[in-house]
Amino acid sequence: MSANQPAHYENQYLDLMRRIWEEGDARIDRTGVGTRSLFGEQLRFDLRDGRVPLLTTKRVYWKAAARELIWFLSGESNIRPLVEQNVHIWTDWPLDHYRKATGEAIERDDFEARIIADDDFAARWGDLGPVYGVQWRHWPRFVPAGDGHFVRDPQGIDQMAMLVASLKDNPASRRHIFTGWNVAELDAMALPPCHMTYQFHVTSDGGLSCNLFQRSCDVALGLPFNLFAAALLTSML
Repeated sequence: MSANQPAHYENQYLDLMRRIWEEGDARIDRTGVGTRSLFGEQLRFDLRDGRVPLLTTKRVYWKAAARELIWFLSGESNIRPLVEQNVHIWTDWPLDHYRKATGEAIERDDFEARIIADDDFAARWGDLGPVYGVQWRHWPRFVPAGDGHFVRDPQGIDQMAMLVASLKDNPASRRHIFTGWNVAELDAMALPPCHMTYQFHVTSDGGLSCNLFQRSCDVALGLPFNLFAAALLTSML
């Protein structure tokens, strides 16, 4: 391995875990569980020749990651398409909201069954607010409506379409960026975006690199999942 070549992704991940455990700052977080935290850590992976950072020291449900990514790219904000595919990773937020609002101690499986079977129930209780996919595909835009008034364009700004066009038409640009961190709508989201900003770089020979910034990252659970999804997204572009 050359001096400029990053270590194998598995070793990078295990080294990060070790450093968090040995050097991490013990903190009390919003959940009350507590964390050990390092700030500004970076991992680098070579995606050439079809390589994917799919970890083996942590089981990664890659099919769920792929289905979630497609759900993001669809611009969807309702869990119904996910639970129809047996993906449960977003159910806890609307389920908790439903339990608190109604007082009904419904089990997750029963809640998801109602989401699938009942259109009105899904529309009312399955929506997560303007989370990732909404910001990626329908970033809010307001247009003049006359007399000094503005109305919200229901389509909004499609960041993904703009990104694809930019990569194709102006590959040397330094503006190949999309983000989910919409300050005005954070409070309306079930969960503010963790993997929040993506930037892409096109080399002179047509190679594509992705730089993903995460404001927060559960290294033990979420990071392996997100690594695969980010690599998949890059390969799709």
